[in-house]
Amino acid sequence: MTAVAPGNKASVLFVSHDASRTGAPIVLLEFLAWLKEQEDITLTILLRRADGDLLTAFESIAPTYRPVFPGKWERRFRKLGASFLGNQEADVIPEALKSKSFDLVYLNTVVCLDLAPRLKELFRCPVICHVHENEYTLHTFYRSHTLPRNLQPVDHFIAVSESTRQALIGQLSVAYEKISLVYEFINPERIKTATIAAADIKRSLEITSELIIGGSGIAGWRKGTDWFLQLGLLLGKLRPGQIKMIWVGEIGDEIEGQLKYEASRLDIDRHFIFTGTKQQPQNYFQLFDVFALTSREDPFPLVAIEAASIKKPVICFDRSGGMAEAISHRQNGLVVPYGDVEAMAAEIIRILDNPVLRHQMGEASGKLAEKYEVRLAGKKLLGIIRQTINAYPWNR
Repeated sequence: MTAVAPGNKASVLFVSHDASRTGAPIVLLEFLAWLKEQEDITLTILLRRADGDLLTAFESIAPTYRPVFPGKWERRFRKLGASFLGNQEADVIPEALKSKSFDLVYLNTVVCLDLAPRLKELFRCPVICHVHENEYTLHTFYRSHTLPRNLQPVDHFIAVSESTRQALIGQLSVAYEKISLVYEFINPERIKTATIAAADIKRSLEITSELIIGGSGIAGWRKGTDWFLQLGLLLGKLRPGQIKMIWVGEIGDEIEGQLKYEASRLDIDRHFIFTGTKQQPQNYFQLFDVFALTSREDPFPLVAIEAASIKKPVICFDRSGGMAEAISHRQNGLVVPYGDVEAMAAEIIRILDNPVLRHQMGEASGKLAEKYEVRLAGKKLLGIIRQTINAYPWNR
């Protein structure tokens, strides 16, 4: 292979860890849909695991290859060890894909990093890794994926927030000049239009005149769902009977049981609604008076940008990830000290009690969200792809 001549299409293999309806695959899907319209890149997709609600969406964009050992079978065979399977990384790569050639491999998330050595060997082209993980997640879940042997083949990294970039530098010893910062992004057209009237959603949830505080994400410790519960307890004391708390997103049986048990013991269960996963979360986001991002760690949460894009004031904790980098406190959102749920409750009450301020902050949130649209980020990512291809020493 050689550098791509001006006017010629580059051929890029995009690797996603799965097709779940979660942040990183959604971002990749939005980028690929935008990229397809530009007609600058020949797209090919490899799914690390062939499961998830977005599988059909990926397949509609470009040729999509599935792993040799999909889902549970891949994990089961991997447990047998390299002595039986040989090169573990090769097991995911279909034979039909190995005969192709690419100008670049684009790994989406560090979950795909252990494929980097094998893909580099196969295709002899530059490799980009788009990193959607921060300090806690990298250290707790992906230490084996981020071993030096997996980092070495990567020519360039994309960080989704400054906190992500600092984690790459501080934890993984990635050189600053090898990292580009491109914040996560959304397609506003997908989120702005509700498909069910707000009155109908309220009726189905038996909500009348209450003010609504929203949260969203896969419920758990990292998303601070327990803090969301504490927030509801405090708000209920400050404005008894006036507030409903709605959490939109996947919630496992154990966590749901824990939250409902706690809410019952605190006598606040009637004020909480857990909707579960929704394909069109905007139907519920439209109800929110304030979006409370209670995450302990969130590199750059799509749900917060989505809420902002429909003009909902967003509040978050400092030092929790990229949203605190984006918000200017009391201008286009609210930032309170990390873990200070009482401070979060006080700020929320301040804007709930002032409808004019709430409207002004919602308008400012909408302006903020315009900075994080796929049409802008896509251009940056496409530029990084072309630059990385053209800078690669093809003759080495």
